[in-house]
Amino acid sequence: MELPLALAIGLLFGGGVYSILRPNLIRMVIGFGLISNAVNLLMIACGGFTLESAAPFVSDPDLVTGLMDPLPPDIVLTAIVISFAVGALFLTICYVVYRDYATDDPEELPLPVADDETFSPPRHPRRPMFEE
Repeated sequence: MELPLALAIGLLFGGGVYSILRPNLIRMVIGFGLISNAVNLLMIACGGFTLESAAPFVSDPDLVTGLMDPLPPDIVLTAIVISFAVGALFLTICYVVYRDYATDDPEELPLPVADDETFSPPRHPRRPMFEE
């Protein structure tokens, strides 16, 4: 069980790093999601998960051997919720950047002007949402 789990973790890390290095904002968000899932799987694997592990609810105190530590799944559950919120925030930022600058390539975004440290105006000005 350890080898398939290790391969899955490695593939998720590799795919996440590859996606982050692509010049596209949406692919960067997908890469961060893949790396987040890889870290969650890694925490489960390091927490002692095996197919033979039992749930940590013990009715007989003498049967404590072979139980999984309950802390890593709890931390992973919290990390899943946090990564969902961060992913939603990143996607919202990607939408605003695309709406304002009409590109999702980070290399095409305007840079700060050197003399007054303000950003140059968007190439495509924002259109009003409602016509008057």
